[in-house]
Amino acid sequence: MASTDQNLEHIVAIEVGIADVRFEDKVPLITTRLVTLTDPEISIEVASLPRFDIARGLVLNPSPNLLLGLAVRDTGRPMDVPVGEAVLGRMFNCFGDTTDDKEPLGDVERRPILHDPVPLSKRRVEQAIFETGIKAIDLLSPLERGGKAGLFGGAGVGKTVLITEMIHNMVAEYDGVSLFCGIGERCREAEELYREMGKAGVLENTVMVFGQMNESPGVRFHVGHAALTMAEYFRDDMQRNVLVLIDNIFRFVQAGSEVSGLLGRIPSRMGYQPTLGTELAGLEERICSTEQGAMTSIQTVYVPADDFTDPAATHKFSHLSASIVLSRKKASEGLYPAIDPLQSFSKMLPPRDGQRAALPSGPQCAQHFGRIREPQGHHSHAGP
Repeated sequence: MASTDQNLEHIVAIEVGIADVRFEDKVPLITTRLVTLTDPEISIEVASLPRFDIARGLVLNPSPNLLLGLAVRDTGRPMDVPVGEAVLGRMFNCFGDTTDDKEPLGDVERRPILHDPVPLSKRRVEQAIFETGIKAIDLLSPLERGGKAGLFGGAGVGKTVLITEMIHNMVAEYDGVSLFCGIGERCREAEELYREMGKAGVLENTVMVFGQMNESPGVRFHVGHAALTMAEYFRDDMQRNVLVLIDNIFRFVQAGSEVSGLLGRIPSRMGYQPTLGTELAGLEERICSTEQGAMTSIQTVYVPADDFTDPAATHKFSHLSASIVLSRKKASEGLYPAIDPLQSFSKMLPPRDGQRAALPSGPQCAQHFGRIREPQGHHSHAGP
């Protein structure tokens, strides 16, 4: 039997993406990371405790070497990632390993990726506009410095292209640290963005973290938390402003749904996980500003079948200070960025009656677009 001093036990059951580990001594806490002795690259995160001596975990990096009876070691801590100046200009995966073929980081501080958000008493609200350099956004749906903005749209309307353009416009002028997090997106997009930022000369103040679409649901579910852990260090310990760009937050929700299914939970409305609201809030509420620094976030949100009543979209709206909706009709007409000013919204805009002094032109433009659209609807009903 393995030594109980190291809490070594073995795998007793394996399903798709799930492994059960029997512990003779003590069962580890949920979110604890387990590793196999024969292949330390195989990680299992404890997700539930179905029995007093069984820990059921997500296999974060599936491997053909994962077999019944393998000895497993309890690391005694959750997943963690490196933080500090050393991560600037580098590309990471969910485990905090570099993926840019450069020299290893060496001995740097690491912090757990999962923890509670900042208490409300320690948050700071700053009513200031965060300029993107894109007039359709800065005029009609301005972003809030220290707030969260979402780019909503279905497939093929230009979400990734728009956030890439915003990166080019803002990162070079930004006075803080920029962090890009790719959740469940294409592998080539990560490589292209890394090269473009290197050519633009802004890589030294940028951190990139990716959990790509070919990786396990557990990795895609946790990569957002890994990125925010790095961002929080810059904000709280180094007292720097941070710009967090996430593409795509729907893939985080989707990964959570897959994890829920693997664990055998009963699905909720439209097949989503019953913990959708809690999981999304756990990620979004970590993005906030404090006395030490501001954290601003821009996130793309895929809308399935262009249905804005989808639970993933409706839960997301409540966390945002600005919602920028991309229209498939405008995209089909070749009008880019395909922003729909009537469906888009920003808390930084005054009321539509224009009574407040700040930014009077935004609501007036939206009203003008509304008057233009009304006759089109009448003509479609009346016919030629």
